[in-house]
This record gives sequence, structure tokens and C-alpha cells, in this order.
Amino acid sequence: MAYEVQELVRAQLRPAQEIVGFKLGYTSQVMRQAMGIDEPNHGALFDSMVFAHPAIIDGLIQPKAEPEIAIRIDGQGSITGYFASLEVVDSVWSNYEFTWAHNTADGSSAAYAVIGARIDARLEDISVTMTSSTGHSCTAQLRDTCPDISGSLEWLAKHPHLPRNLRDGDVILTGGLTAPLDLEPDGCISARFEAPGWSAEVTVERRESV
Repeated sequence: MAYEVQELVRAQLRPAQEIVGFKLGYTSQVMRQAMGIDEPNHGALFDSMVFAHPAIIDGLIQPKAEPEIAIRIDGQGSITGYFASLEVVDSVWSNYEFTWAHNTADGSSAAYAVIGARIDARLEDISVTMTSSTGHSCTAQLRDTCPDISGSLEWLAKHPHLPRNLRDGDVILTGGLTAPLDLEPDGCISARFEAPGWSAEVTVERRESV
């Protein structure tokens, strides 16, 4: 039922927008603990939701950001690249107080995906530090917090409630690596991904009007 509501909302609010990928929610233990959710879900990413780093956004209710690994896939569903990214989430549910069904019906809180550089390092060697303009920060080592990306992709591909099959070029957000931080009005959040011999930064800025 929750995915049926998600589809009804999509048809009402985004009838002409193209789905260019998907987001996976609650694939890591850190995010399940942070949000009080005990199983994964998914939501669609539309062409209007995906930005290259650095991004400027507006028009949200109570946005938060979290660092993630984004992937792109080919027509056979194989991963063609891993990318440093930030997901901006937003929710119609006040103070993010929701059940799994509420969150799923709301598209898994998907708002924007900010895609940064292709990752040129082993995932298990990467650390990520996310910092907000208000001075809050959080860190993670991917060897401890990175979800099972291949397993999550297989779960998504077989899910009975996808609005369409996976396609060549789809971008997929694979799940939060840290607890989210609030993205305040006229504020920004940056995530720095680092490994020996490689680093990348992804930034999103929220403006009240752009």
C-alpha cells in the first residue's frame, strides 16, 4: 500500500517528469538507528532532482543532508562507476516523525541528489566528514558504515514495486553513511571523501530563492 501511495503522489505532482534513477533508504545500520526504521525502502529520482556538485537548491520544508555513495549502471544492471555524493532529504511529516510506511509513501524523503567526482579509491579505504555552515559535523569510515551496495542493487532490481525497470545510465543513491544534518536556510553542507592519494568534496547550498 505504501508504494501504491508513492505512485499516486508521483502521478499527481510529477506527471511529466522523467525518472532518471532511484534512491535507496535505510540500507545501513547507522541510518536505521538514526531514523528509527528497521527495513530498507526506495524512491524515484527525477530529472529535476539530480545536480552536479556544487548545487544550489531552494523550496524545501525541513531539509537534511547525508553523504552517500552514488552509482551508475549499464543496461545489464552492472555498476559502471561509484561517485561521491550528497543526498538532500525532505519530509512532509513534521520533525521526521514517521513510520516506514509513512516514509515510503513520501518517496523515501527523496528531494535532491548532488553528484560529485568519480571515486578513484577502494571504498573500504575512504573516510567521509560532513560539515554544516552551522558548525555541526559527523564522520564515518566506509569500512564500518558502507552498505552492501551490490546486494542493495540486486534487491532494488527485483523489487515488485519499482515504477519501471532499471535502465542504462540510471543513477542510484545507495544509502546514508552518517546520520543526517539539518540544511538551514541560506546555509550549506559539504562532505569530504578521502582515501590515500584521492579526495573529493561535494557541497550543497540552500537559498530561500534562486
